[in-house]
Amino acid sequence: MSNGSRALIGITAAVVLTMAAMPAASAAAASDAGSPQARPGTAGPAWGPYYSPGAKRAKALGRITATGEDHEVIPSAATLTVSGKVTDLTRASTCGWAVFGIATVNSAGNKVTWKQRHVRTCAYRTPKTFSFTYHRVYQVDLKVCAEGRAAGPSIQCTAGNPAWKTLYISPH
Repeated sequence: MSNGSRALIGITAAVVLTMAAMPAASAAAASDAGSPQARPGTAGPAWGPYYSPGAKRAKALGRITATGEDHEVIPSAATLTVSGKVTDLTRASTCGWAVFGIATVNSAGNKVTWKQRHVRTCAYRTPKTFSFTYHRVYQVDLKVCAEGRAAGPSIQCTAGNPAWKTLYISPH
């Protein structure tokens, strides 16, 4: 065997060993970060602050608490409580919106349903506090928008840019 072959085998072995150690290091980092997946039943990590696109005219931040994750079932699902504050940062006639996309899994674990929940405040620099709980949650996404007073967020807010921010995804 040539010296070049031995060097290539040594490099390949080092890469394989490094890649094998990566999931363990990631799990340790997630545990240290206090992710909802790592410590069910405790207050999860803070999310945000996230701002509306452009001139940062609205802000949302909060926490997620996950309980009842079933790591034996794929997809796993949990009871999830999302709490936080949304703030309108404009003096104009706009409102601050926090729009959540929530994916839930049926009890058989074979169908995912997307629901949308929103929180709005039109009081300048006065945060509106919110908290809600969903069962059998697989994923939670967020968009923050600043737009006029309405019964619900516009299609511009929910479908436009920027992309949704994933706040929680159930461990598999």
